[in-house]
Amino acid sequence: MRKLRLIASEKAVPDMKTVWMLLAGICIISLLIPWDSVTAIPALHRLRTLIFAADICILTALIMKMFLFSQYSPVKSLALRSKLVQFTRLFINSKENGLSIYSVEWRYAAKGQNYHIDLSPNGLIKDTTEIGVKLSEYLRKPLLKYWKSDGIAHYIFGIPPKRYDGMNLIGEGISEVTGEYKPKISYKPIPIYDNLAWDFTSEALHILLIAPSGAGKSWFLKYLGGMVLKRQQRLYVIDAKNSDFGRLFRHSGVRVATNTEEILKMLSALVKEMEYRYFRYFASGSADIDADFSTLGLVGHILIFDEILSALNNAGKKEAAEMERLLKQIALKGRAAGFSMVVTAQKLNATDLSKAITEQCQTRIILGSVVSEETFHQATGFYKKDLATDYNGGIGKGYAVTPKSEGLAPVKTPLMPGNSKCVALFKELRDRGTPCGYGE
Repeated sequence: MRKLRLIASEKAVPDMKTVWMLLAGICIISLLIPWDSVTAIPALHRLRTLIFAADICILTALIMKMFLFSQYSPVKSLALRSKLVQFTRLFINSKENGLSIYSVEWRYAAKGQNYHIDLSPNGLIKDTTEIGVKLSEYLRKPLLKYWKSDGIAHYIFGIPPKRYDGMNLIGEGISEVTGEYKPKISYKPIPIYDNLAWDFTSEALHILLIAPSGAGKSWFLKYLGGMVLKRQQRLYVIDAKNSDFGRLFRHSGVRVATNTEEILKMLSALVKEMEYRYFRYFASGSADIDADFSTLGLVGHILIFDEILSALNNAGKKEAAEMERLLKQIALKGRAAGFSMVVTAQKLNATDLSKAITEQCQTRIILGSVVSEETFHQATGFYKKDLATDYNGGIGKGYAVTPKSEGLAPVKTPLMPGNSKCVALFKELRDRGTPCGYGE
């Protein structure tokens, strides 16, 4: 990134702009001098010609410099530099220190349609979030991302990326394949939006998804489930409200639990399989120190638990405690063995769910246009004021936090069609290869 430190000197040392203006004045004066009386002398004639040529070169260079370093420059980085200079003069105060007036320091880069800008406030700016809002308005570009680290405010401005087409990603390579096509097991991260992806082999293997009714949660879960099937990992679904989301996967051949008894049975089986896998592959010491299920070529077990708070509320006290105990085991021990979970709720307060579960969900996504401040904080660890822009959530729109992301990242979930088309595609995956999502 380029560096721009704005220091305006008040004393005897002229800046480069003053030097250029002085040269321009000399050139203009020299052009206005009547040279007719000296053209007869060859030496003076040659001198006049050289001075005239030098004047033209200097004036041309000056005009080019003024244009290239203006906000209308075709060179994006130079145009951005000019805008930052003007913005600093308009919105950021300077501070006298001896002979100079010191202001802030910028680092900037134009990458495609986006601007990446870092601001070092130098103690002159208290609210860098407000500066982000003003800078977005001044640049006429939406603020895509904002975060702070080591006293530096980071901004990304630009055009929001388009949503993915979920069905295209799930069905990629299927319609074109003829003959004996058999899907292969894959551990590739599942793309969600822009640079956001779900890597179920990393420390961010567990997802906490918060979305009120009508925020597009079921559509997003359909996409995640379809991509799990695409990768031939084992998929399990808990549908606490017995909705059409669960019926979709049941019709596709995926194991679905709805009532308390079925949920406990499914969770117990998962924990039992996880413990056996640790005993079989890791406890003996035969596996490498950095080995996990993907390096060993084992199939992952992916659990989508929709409406977890509804399941806990509908269960008795003893059953709810057992449910949380089993989920804690998966949350704490699932990574190496390949047991990942997606936990969802419509809202979340501090006392709703054990921290042993929520704190292990290092991929956190919140969707919806109406989200309380407490739910937003519990879900992301941030406050809405940390956005440096207005909250911009909606159907399939919201924010995400991952271990690799710096601060809050906007997210738009992939587009998905109705259930009937999804069932047909999921069955196609099953019929073209191994049993649906079982990888066997």
